[in-house]
Amino acid sequence: MKSMQIAYFSTEYPPLVYGGLGVYADNISRSLAALGQKVTVFSWGSEKTPRHETMNGVEVFREIPHPMRDGLEMFLSIQTLGWGEGLEYLLNLFSYNQLALADLMQEGRFDLLVAHDWLALPGGMAARRNGIPLIYHVHGLETGRSSSPNQQLIALERRGTEVADLVVTVSEAMKRELAGQGVLADKIRVCYHGVDCDFFDPDKVDEKARLNLRQRYGFEKDDIVILFVGRLEPVKGVRELFAALPSVKAEHSRVKLLILGVGTLEEWARDEALQQGNIALITDFVDAEEKRLHYAIADLCVFPSLYEPFGIVGLEAAAMGKAAVVGAAGTSGLAEIVMHPGEDKPTGVHVNAREPADLAWGINLALEDKERLQIWGKNARERAQTNFSWQKAAESTLAIYEEAVALSRQRSGRI
Repeated sequence: MKSMQIAYFSTEYPPLVYGGLGVYADNISRSLAALGQKVTVFSWGSEKTPRHETMNGVEVFREIPHPMRDGLEMFLSIQTLGWGEGLEYLLNLFSYNQLALADLMQEGRFDLLVAHDWLALPGGMAARRNGIPLIYHVHGLETGRSSSPNQQLIALERRGTEVADLVVTVSEAMKRELAGQGVLADKIRVCYHGVDCDFFDPDKVDEKARLNLRQRYGFEKDDIVILFVGRLEPVKGVRELFAALPSVKAEHSRVKLLILGVGTLEEWARDEALQQGNIALITDFVDAEEKRLHYAIADLCVFPSLYEPFGIVGLEAAAMGKAAVVGAAGTSGLAEIVMHPGEDKPTGVHVNAREPADLAWGINLALEDKERLQIWGKNARERAQTNFSWQKAAESTLAIYEEAVALSRQRSGRI
């Protein structure tokens, strides 16, 4: 097939990146462009970001929301008004979708639109109504993200799966979750994320910088550093990790926990760190190079997510040659990244992160044999290099996009 004109609706794109969605949108768009595809991203912007530019071969439009709250509130339901402080975000989101749709239709040259998560569905479904084939790319679902799921968002997500020509998701675990909610299994395609193994390469880390970072945190030569990278939110298993730590220290007294992230549990985590001791909590912004350096000083990574559709941090740790203990109960893409000790080439341990005792068991198992831990780390980097390159992800993604366009043409009777 000739080069495609691909549009992305994504609320995250550099420089506004807050989590895995932004990392994914950035890397996959650049990788598709490297394959000769024409990719245009319609993202959220601000007064400080360029309105329109080309970055790494990707055309970017950044929409600055202008919500019409005063004229809309009387039309909103009690349930919608119940969003409270979140209502401002919702109205901004509607404005972003409208602006992105207007720019998309004005450009008028796209073979396919990809709406990333429910955040981009309002504009995406409107574009589908106007004849542009639509892929709904599910990075996560409301029922997994929230302890009190919003029924309006659940309804929107379900409508998106019905309207889209195909549904793409990030792991077999997420495919099972979608199918369990009634989405037709033959409409769902799985495509893993990738990782830049050339950048996340332990051999490219300056040894002096690595030692200086350990010293900055007061880690001594014989200390065992356990690293957590992620949002400080309940779904990431931060509370369970802190609860498991005393049992780990009972068997490995030199363990030090290094937490890298921000979120609603930041104040709680700071208080807990002071009570337990031997915990370094870093909530400052960390760029890519600094993040790589943090992986480099770790002896073991722990990602005890209670719900994790994929888990890019698992790939970054693997590329850096680090074994990992991961939450594998329920919906867990991390369980597909990390190979447990029963596999031919283990790269870490699977646990039920909802149970601090099981989490402590997994960490202690990983730490009980230092030589084995290093072997697991080597296996992890080899697996990342073999199975999770961004080029491979882009090639698989492009095949799905081509299929969606062909299906759309069939349904419209154009072929």
